[in-house]
Amino acid sequence: MMDAKNLSTNKFAGLNSFHPQPANVRSTTEARSCSWTGSGRRRLIRCGRIASLSAATFLASALLTLVLPWHAPAAETTPVGVAKVDITPETPVRMYGYASRTTESEGVAGPLKAAALAIGGDEGDGPAVLLAVDCGTVPVSIRAEVLRRVQAKSPIKPERFMLCNSHNHSGPNLKGMAEREGLQLEHLAAYADLLKDRLEQVVHEALASRRPSQLSWTQGSVGFAANRRVLKDGKWVGFGAVPEGAVDHSLPLLRVTDSQGKPIALVVNYACHNTTLRGDFKQIHGDWAACAQQSIEADHPGTVAMVTIGCGADSDPCPHSTVELCRQHGRALADEVGRLMTGPFRPISPKLTVRQSTLEIPFFDPPPPEELRRLAAKSHPAARLLKLIEQGETLPSSFAYELTTWTFGDDLAMVFLPHEVVVEYAIRMKRELDGSRLWINAYSNDVSGYVVSKRLIGEGGYEAKNSLSAMVSHGQPEEVQPAMEDRIVEGVKELLPGGFHAMLK
Repeated sequence: MMDAKNLSTNKFAGLNSFHPQPANVRSTTEARSCSWTGSGRRRLIRCGRIASLSAATFLASALLTLVLPWHAPAAETTPVGVAKVDITPETPVRMYGYASRTTESEGVAGPLKAAALAIGGDEGDGPAVLLAVDCGTVPVSIRAEVLRRVQAKSPIKPERFMLCNSHNHSGPNLKGMAEREGLQLEHLAAYADLLKDRLEQVVHEALASRRPSQLSWTQGSVGFAANRRVLKDGKWVGFGAVPEGAVDHSLPLLRVTDSQGKPIALVVNYACHNTTLRGDFKQIHGDWAACAQQSIEADHPGTVAMVTIGCGADSDPCPHSTVELCRQHGRALADEVGRLMTGPFRPISPKLTVRQSTLEIPFFDPPPPEELRRLAAKSHPAARLLKLIEQGETLPSSFAYELTTWTFGDDLAMVFLPHEVVVEYAIRMKRELDGSRLWINAYSNDVSGYVVSKRLIGEGGYEAKNSLSAMVSHGQPEEVQPAMEDRIVEGVKELLPGGFHAMLK
């Protein structure tokens, strides 16, 4: 990363317009070692010789906070409620995220939680609910069932009910439940029932607890995310910590305060895989996102903390591998929240406008069976297609990709993208839209594959082979035209009012 004196020359400096935070895109031929240095609020992650967040950058960020010309009037009030519930499995379960784990979990190293934020009253278009879940992915069928139950008592429209997965890799694998049998299937089915009940419960509690509140937000930065794609001669060769690679270290913070000015909810977003713990870890844990919530709530008693994940599909926590590192990353994030809580905050209008559209991406004609079997050995999407063919099922004609935007007056645009979205989507959208008023949630409502950029497709590698582009093209992502990147970015731009588009220079 660059230090503060180089920020003005970084073409990606617009990733964080409240506080300076560069995100440069380069290639590297080797991975760099990661180490943890410092403590408390000055804690830094260093990848090789380059600090993700230098002391100079930290100081410049703090100084900018003091001089920002924010003189907006006090925020209007709107009914807001928040609640949190424990969703830790009560039995051993097959775990999500690493194929090397073939047995059930061996105890609980940390609890899993789900939190719901309900915004607005029942009049007009009704309330909006943001549901953040410590889960690798909540299957779309479970989300649909929870929404159906909630709608039986409350007037919530589907586009105003967004579920954000934390995508932790040390929790139950509900996505793979259909592949299990015997006791493993029984345990996962029991957990699915528990999860549906708890998610319904927490949404009802959030709706029932609504009271006059004010919304405001600000933005900081945290430095533990590192690009993980190691390149050689412009091609992917493996995973590692790549300090020169693209990354988004911005940390938007949404604050909800009651009529007395007391914070009742703090929502943050960070673009990093929730994968501090790796395949050799066999206990239940919510990784850095869960630790961040715990630290924020300990620092600010009486508040409910929520974490959503941004476009960090090609970024990993650095360093990684232990529960203690999860705690350290969580503490680093909580420390930045604590700094931001000293102000100032930008008030947010409670006038919420929700827009949604669906991109239909046609499937290519499937290749001959032998070619498909060859592709299936290297690509999860091709393997799923082969399984459908062998089971005699009807192949889909298209893949639906749902785009959703929540705009709060002219103050903030919140974008919801499904699946595992790489960082270049954030870089491009924050450049072509007004990045100073943009909040991007990935892993929203469904997680079934990677959403890769045109550059990553050219570089190849793990994410490209397991992308939605590879799925619809049966392993030929470069043949999908227009590219998914162009379709998604242009689709988001069409949903957002013109006032959120970047001014032409």
